[in-house]
Amino acid sequence: MSRKSIRGQALVLAALTISLAILSTQAYVYQRSRAEASADWSALSDYVLSIEQGSRHVVVASLVNVSNGGAASNFRGNLDRWESLAAGDYQFGRCDLNATVASQTPYSDGLWLDWGTDGKGVSSASADFTLNLSGRGAEIDMSFEGNITTTALVSGSFVRFGGNIKQVTVILDLLNEGEPALAESIDLAYLKEAKWWDPSVLGSYSRQDFGNGTYLYSFTDEIPGNRVPVRFQAYDRRVVFVQAEAALRAG
Repeated sequence: MSRKSIRGQALVLAALTISLAILSTQAYVYQRSRAEASADWSALSDYVLSIEQGSRHVVVASLVNVSNGGAASNFRGNLDRWESLAAGDYQFGRCDLNATVASQTPYSDGLWLDWGTDGKGVSSASADFTLNLSGRGAEIDMSFEGNITTTALVSGSFVRFGGNIKQVTVILDLLNEGEPALAESIDLAYLKEAKWWDPSVLGSYSRQDFGNGTYLYSFTDEIPGNRVPVRFQAYDRRVVFVQAEAALRAG
């Protein structure tokens, strides 16, 4: 089992544990507040919110697991476990939490992993949730979506200095749910003579972090051909893995 897969599985277990702890805390508050109607409703609202937050934690952790090499079936399995935990934790009646994973293209079994060579990479997990709480005068029916998507966008170009000497400029934009996101770590490589090389060992290498999900890289090397293939392998702050490649042309 790879280190990435082990880390992903550990995060799934941690997310389930944290989500259950949140539910248990809200259940206790709800129980203590039942003597006062207004506080009772407030506590119930917080309890429902904790189920939404816990569901999101499970989607995030599942995407971490799968994007780091875990089996795609882990997503459905984690959702099933979460449904059971939520139902068993509620002590005041009936709690039915049901998750339906996205199945329409580009999703398959709730997952969309597209680490392409066209300058865009996507790691995404999506599920629709329905929640019904009933008993002791409470009746709640609601639905909500859990969509977690990490996107990597690659752009850039190079300037030829003569012969095969090229100064390469590469930009990575990292997004979470379509919004700028920070990276936990990034590895950049470029293809030269059928082998991927690390530009950070070059004396000409530079990296600039703009603090808003945009990262700028520059390096110079002797690279044959009219294109410079580059590859980013990145983890966002949630430790979701995403990869993207692009073939850069002269600017």
